[in-house]
Amino acid sequence: MKNIRILLLTSFLLPLVSLSGQDVHQVVQQYKNALSKIQSIDCKVEQLDTFVSGHVWHYHGELSMLRNQSDSLFGFQFKASKSVGGEALYDGLSEFQIDHKEKSYELNTMPQSYIVGSPGGQLVVSELMQYQDETNTPELLQDEQYHILRYQYPDLEEYDVRQREKKIFLDKATFLPAKVIERQVSLDKKQVITRIISDLRLNAVEHQQAFVKNFLEDYELVIEESDANIHDDLLQTDVKDFQLETFAGQYISTRPQDSKVLLLDFWEVWCGPCVQSMPKVQALANKYESEGLDVVGVLMDKHSQKSAEKMLGKKGIEFKQTFGSQDLREYFRVLGIPQYVLIDQAGKIRKIYQGYHDEIEDQIQTLLAEAK
Repeated sequence: MKNIRILLLTSFLLPLVSLSGQDVHQVVQQYKNALSKIQSIDCKVEQLDTFVSGHVWHYHGELSMLRNQSDSLFGFQFKASKSVGGEALYDGLSEFQIDHKEKSYELNTMPQSYIVGSPGGQLVVSELMQYQDETNTPELLQDEQYHILRYQYPDLEEYDVRQREKKIFLDKATFLPAKVIERQVSLDKKQVITRIISDLRLNAVEHQQAFVKNFLEDYELVIEESDANIHDDLLQTDVKDFQLETFAGQYISTRPQDSKVLLLDFWEVWCGPCVQSMPKVQALANKYESEGLDVVGVLMDKHSQKSAEKMLGKKGIEFKQTFGSQDLREYFRVLGIPQYVLIDQAGKIRKIYQGYHDEIEDQIQTLLAEAK
């Protein structure tokens, strides 16, 4: 533990020289220029967290990042694997917490910025992809190895958080971060987060492979117990009328047509349980279509249509397929997939299932019998 504390202290005891404002703008611009050339990276990250209690956590791992201009959350995707705490993957749509030892994963289909605080996500160094302080001009410090950008932030009086600052240590050759230190004082004690970047590789073709999720086909989706009753207040309510676009460019309403029972199947191409249960769903469509059942697939990632069509053709899946949306995801609270929603002939949501269950067929039979 003493060795860790010494390392942290030396970060603040380096002989530093403050330079002129003009030099600051030049270095910032060179930093931005270096960032603009990055499409993807992988690197090793070492992290040291010092808490107000005096405890220090020391861990390390590997980080991959892929620029994604269409991502409104971060502007990039990431995969971070930590020495303790598993692996986090964000693909621009969903977040995955992956346990390779147990061959399982948790799925968050409505991620927010807090996911970089997850065990794996803590290794994400956003400063490697984006310049984040456009409205805050830093002070420029120098030592033999680095240009050091020092940003200072206002105190948070209501939380008794003071002396907030961030230092970005830019390699003098590449103008890219080699280290990021965030520091603040809370309850008159220092809190310090230090991230040290090494073995940085840029724009390699194989970086795309880090975000291929084929291995999830053999992993089990774990649903937190707290999510078990998350759909209860939707049951027995009139379903909202969403117009779902089919693969062929037509539209289907979530309100049942012609007094039919509607089964919605929310899925993704990479989801092993989704694909494995599709033949069972197709069998339900074949068996009960003539009695008044409509089955509609809802593909949550529109960009995977070609892959989806190939898989559907290979497996002989013929029921109608549509595209999902964020509004649809939020309304039906699709926290895990596959998810199945049964809507009766009157347009009321009767059942929602997370994962395929044989009970689905029993409930279909019940709903069809009610209409006779």
